[in-house]
Amino acid sequence: MRLQFARVRRAGVVGSLLAISGGSLVGCSLLNSSDDGSSAGAPTSFAGAGPGSTAGMSSGGGDVNGTSGSATAGGASGGTASNPAGAAGVTAAAGTSSGGMSSAGTSSGGTAGKGNAGAAGASTAGSGGMPAATCPMACGANAKCEAATLTCVCSPGFVTMNGACSAAPVGDPTTHTQVDVCDHWKAGHVITEPKPLTASGTECDAGTLKAGGITDTLVRINMFRWLEGMGPVTDDPAYDAAAQLCANLESWWDFSSTVSAHMPPATSKCYTKSGGDTAGQSNISWGSNGPAQSIDQYMQDNGNETTLGHRRWIMNPPLNPIGIGYWEKGGMYNNASCLRVFASTGTGPKPSWNAVPPAGFAPIEMAKYGQWSFEGSIAGIPGATATVLSVEDNKQLAVTMQTLSQGYGQNTMSFKHDWVPEVGKTYRVTVTGLTGGNVVYDVKPVTCN
Repeated sequence: MRLQFARVRRAGVVGSLLAISGGSLVGCSLLNSSDDGSSAGAPTSFAGAGPGSTAGMSSGGGDVNGTSGSATAGGASGGTASNPAGAAGVTAAAGTSSGGMSSAGTSSGGTAGKGNAGAAGASTAGSGGMPAATCPMACGANAKCEAATLTCVCSPGFVTMNGACSAAPVGDPTTHTQVDVCDHWKAGHVITEPKPLTASGTECDAGTLKAGGITDTLVRINMFRWLEGMGPVTDDPAYDAAAQLCANLESWWDFSSTVSAHMPPATSKCYTKSGGDTAGQSNISWGSNGPAQSIDQYMQDNGNETTLGHRRWIMNPPLNPIGIGYWEKGGMYNNASCLRVFASTGTGPKPSWNAVPPAGFAPIEMAKYGQWSFEGSIAGIPGATATVLSVEDNKQLAVTMQTLSQGYGQNTMSFKHDWVPEVGKTYRVTVTGLTGGNVVYDVKPVTCN
């Protein structure tokens, strides 16, 4: 798969390329800081991400400095993704697992696109642009009309409290029990709608997503946010419809193009203005084989080591609402996803810091991410450093600090490791160089599946 992400532009144009192991990648495009919701994008370049490359690649705005490892690698099926934010540069296509690519967005605080933000949850969330089911009375905030029963039900991540749909209790990640963590992890990876797209099959019929496909995606993203101590997001039907046009357009993207996938020209196959604008406001992935599956790509964010833009957009505390689009049956990777991430009306918890993998019990899949990150509102995060102690062995483990470009969600620092995290071990992370003093937390990998 392949990924790409979006970012708000303050001055000039920047961009990044990335590759994700297990077949996905990430990149980005830019928006103007005017927050008018229009896409500004940035030049992007993809190299060697053909169908058959083992890892996709993605790119954001900015010039590409070299093409390290970007030739088609390996022999598994390919895909790609793109993310709307970016730091100048390139990255290699990883060469061993099935390919993919994606791209993400990049505005600090996620303020772009606020014009329509207020509609989240107020109408039939999860409709994906399909005709809404009609309940006897209008559904309230964070609720939708359930087609099977024609009753109003709370959207994923929300529960009924005092007669209204309110965000489910989140809590400090360090207070999550192992059972709670695994229950959420397993429930968050259930696919209830394996065929989420309804379309005629013609090349430029964007179609609509079934309600189950939208719900599966919301469940997946809200599972990751719960693990990190943040509140849930909802979708906006208008954003969903625009993201669907984006996915149709991006599925046919020409990866030999020298422009960013976040700035598709009007001559692009299946171009619409709405789809093109939304490309500049979205995380984009290719080859994920489903909208929910792309969320794992964005979180792992392999190959996007200078930004981690996809992950940071997903972990942006005020993110809400989102737009979800997915289209298949055409293009180099056969499918593409667009996740609109430029809205910030969320009112859930805004912890002063959070970490990936999360503090406390963490699914081993997240612990095995090759790049750990620490983000938040504490002063000094971009220049902070970290050490990791294997508690049971009382042994310091080697880490390599990786400087990140800022401007994607919250300020973030990160480090890489070449040791393999183990279930049953405790890894004590100490973050130093923060204005308010050190932060120390333990990561305890667990097997959930």
